[in-house]
Amino acid sequence: MTTYEVFIRATVSFITLYILCRLLNKKLIAQMTFFDFVAGITIGSIVASTIVMGDTPLYIGILGLLFFCFYTFLSSVGAIKSLWGRKILEDEPTFLIKNGQVLEEGLKKVRLTMDGLLTGLRKKGFFYVDQVETAYMETDGTITALAKPAYLNAMQKDVAAIQVSRGTTQAFIIDGQILSSSLHRLGKDMTWVRQVLQANHIPNIKDVFFAEVDGLGNVYIDKRQDIDYHN
Repeated sequence: MTTYEVFIRATVSFITLYILCRLLNKKLIAQMTFFDFVAGITIGSIVASTIVMGDTPLYIGILGLLFFCFYTFLSSVGAIKSLWGRKILEDEPTFLIKNGQVLEEGLKKVRLTMDGLLTGLRKKGFFYVDQVETAYMETDGTITALAKPAYLNAMQKDVAAIQVSRGTTQAFIIDGQILSSSLHRLGKDMTWVRQVLQANHIPNIKDVFFAEVDGLGNVYIDKRQDIDYHN
């Protein structure tokens, strides 16, 4: 291709892409679903191929871009107009924690580890799992969480005393497995673990999905047997 041909292709592609993006009225990147993300990459690839692939006529590349954007637009309309279409195209939020319980089935559904959940909760300001009433994996891949009533943000009129810091937490059981290194850092042993489980009426370590303790000695335990996590 000559420089002139590249200039014409780039100009036409840019103008077409700009118009189509305005018509599609795309959401912010942080609000994109996985499908939106893939569609955006595909549109960019089509435009790039149209500009540099000299053996492909310009009108063919633009026509392909128009068709793909048209289908993307139809999917967006379908998600807005139809609940059925929205479930297929955008899926639904998935419970990760419900009524204070970590839901292993929810984690498996979104392919998220317990460490990933803890990271997501810390990013939302929750350093203690036992403070969380409900947590979702949203359709855009982000984690949202609601604090238990006792830990909701208080207004100035509600504040009567300053609470003692609970320090950092340390997980000592994940997926039924004892974390020996964590026990060593805590200065605890298996006798302490058995005492904790006995106090919570848990006969077997395998029955525990996740357990952690904070700097004040408060222990949070999530059992494997969960309530139904569906709506």
